[in-house]
Amino acid sequence: MDEMQDGRNTDNQNPIPVHFVDRNARDDEQTWTDRGNAAVQREDYESAAEAFEHAVEANAGDARARYNLALARQFLGDPEGAVAGYRRAIDLDPQLLDAYINLGNVYGELELNRESLEIFQMAQDLAPDNDEICLSVGDAYRAQNLFEDASQAYRQALILNPENAGAADNLRDVRERINDQLRRVMDQERRVDDDPADASRYAELASLYLDMRRYDDALSTANQMLTLDLDSRAGYDMLASVYEQMNDRDQAADTYARIVSLDPNDAEAWEHLGTWRSLQGRNDEAIDAYARAIELDPQRITSRFSLAETYLEAERFDDALSTYRGLIESGEAGQLQSDDLAAAYAGLADTYNSMERYHDAIQTAQTLLERYEDDPEGYYQLAAAYDGLANYDEAITNYQNAIESDPLNADYYNDLADTLREVKRYDEALDVVQQAISMDPSLVLAYETLAQIYTETNRPDEAAEAQSQAETLRSLNED
Repeated sequence: MDEMQDGRNTDNQNPIPVHFVDRNARDDEQTWTDRGNAAVQREDYESAAEAFEHAVEANAGDARARYNLALARQFLGDPEGAVAGYRRAIDLDPQLLDAYINLGNVYGELELNRESLEIFQMAQDLAPDNDEICLSVGDAYRAQNLFEDASQAYRQALILNPENAGAADNLRDVRERINDQLRRVMDQERRVDDDPADASRYAELASLYLDMRRYDDALSTANQMLTLDLDSRAGYDMLASVYEQMNDRDQAADTYARIVSLDPNDAEAWEHLGTWRSLQGRNDEAIDAYARAIELDPQRITSRFSLAETYLEAERFDDALSTYRGLIESGEAGQLQSDDLAAAYAGLADTYNSMERYHDAIQTAQTLLERYEDDPEGYYQLAAAYDGLANYDEAITNYQNAIESDPLNADYYNDLADTLREVKRYDEALDVVQQAISMDPSLVLAYETLAQIYTETNRPDEAAEAQSQAETLRSLNED
């Protein structure tokens, strides 16, 4: 295959040249790599993926082998599997530029635009003079409506290569969008000036600022609304929207607390308050807020799920069981979407596992899998139950099934690694936990699993380093 197209939906696709690459390694690895490359030449990507899987097995620490397998999976239409492979390849070789480029493209295909931007920026750090990467950075900004940032990236691409037609076209596009935003802001500011006492005009202006990520201006405008009327529901609604977009949990929670004091019969506001109290770690208050939302609107499914999850987090297991069972009853009566019913069964199995009622968890997870084939949470809860019963072979099989169904879930990899550690399959455990860390570098439990593996394999220095990383991350999370 000569080239791969950028997966993002833009008017001007920018081709990124890619290729499967050999390197000198073990004979077995080289043999399988050769077979994989030959299959690629025939455009037989299934055979290529199978060959590259064998190459990875022959040398699990080879970044190019991982890259080749990820690219084969990408061509087979398995973007999640490709993401997992590219992330592990980057973890093994942080200088592997092709992996960053393809990973950024796949994230774009999955509409994970923040992740796409982050990866392309990392690629830009490696190759600051690459105009095509600058173009991709601009596209990732544009997909998030961050037009000013996108214009800067496109300009940089043109500085590096004045002939980059994609950058020129996209720069014109975002410039028009920026000008349109500015015109709308100016028009709305004039409307505010025409009637400074009309709070609704401030709300429209604040919404425009929010769309442009001009948070200070949006906050100032929302506060102007409250200056006009200290108990303005519209003002607090706008203030809450700004804090939510800024992910300021304390201010968002305080604002929703004010809103429900103004309108105690607003079920949606109570649910929002519950969400932010939960994020603050104030579970009892979150439970009270969710319960109030349900009292006001008994069919509010999102509140019922949130209540069940918070009960589980607070170790109020009987309450969690009751809530999940109620959701399942609603689902059986046709009152839930199929995805919600599956989530209710998964939550019930999770609760049973937390209570160490493993046989009940197995029965619930099997019911889920009978109804929804290859549901990753069904496999995961089944694996956790078998793990609790020390039936490690079944646990490993079902963790692997969960990963196959959802290759992007770092928790699945970590728990599989921990079980492989239990049965002293240390080489496999080490590879899988490193995959977990590559998927989510902030996963504290994965570093703790890594430390355990190193300890049990008599690598004390590496164990201490991994444990130190876990403690650092935990400290950051607590802050």
